[in-house]
Amino acid sequence: MIVVLMVWPSVKAAQETVRRDSERRVRCESTDGAVERCLVDTRRGVRLLQELSEGVCAEGRTWGVEVDAIWVRDHCRAEFLTGFGGSGIDTGYTDRVVRCESRGGRWNQCPAETSTGLEMVRQLSKNPCIRGQNWGWDKSGVWVSGGCRAEFRAVGPASERKAKVRIIRCESRDGRPQQCQVDTGGMVKLRRQLSKAPCVEGKSWGHDRGGIWVERGCRGDFEIGGGGG
Repeated sequence: MIVVLMVWPSVKAAQETVRRDSERRVRCESTDGAVERCLVDTRRGVRLLQELSEGVCAEGRTWGVEVDAIWVRDHCRAEFLTGFGGSGIDTGYTDRVVRCESRGGRWNQCPAETSTGLEMVRQLSKNPCIRGQNWGWDKSGVWVSGGCRAEFRAVGPASERKAKVRIIRCESRDGRPQQCQVDTGGMVKLRRQLSKAPCVEGKSWGHDRGGIWVERGCRGDFEIGGGGG
């Protein structure tokens, strides 16, 4: 008599397989300094695992996370671990973030959910992004032109209930004064300083009806609409 033993994989082994599938090592490289997007599911978070360049990978400046990709720029080269927490984009209905960039001043359109409208959450370009002039949306997605580069988010019921916060980057290059045109509504605060030169409100940065101004080498990300000064 022949006895056939059926061995079923344990629940623990199955869970380990699922965990390995959801955790991926991704190499993303900006070899010529240009922006490079590496498509990957970022919903479970992204961590910088190993930098392959020489100290140029800084989150928010030379690498970051979109809904469906990791982006790198300015010669950042690194391996990233996905599916293990860390930085990430909440892909809920109201937090779908889309990056759209007008390179060389050219018109560009990026696929996006626009049925409920869009808002700009972070400007990435020196050129001001002004709704209706060099950015907007239609049924096909969000469009930009005139050098506008920014991140956009679908407007939904949840984002209408909370205070709308926008992040604007404004930079004084070589110590020169710079005005970043944006409707501040009188509510601005420095969220993150990016420069070695200090950003001191009233001395090297401030805001007025024309937007946010910086000088003396101050470079920073500014929060608008979050209850700042």
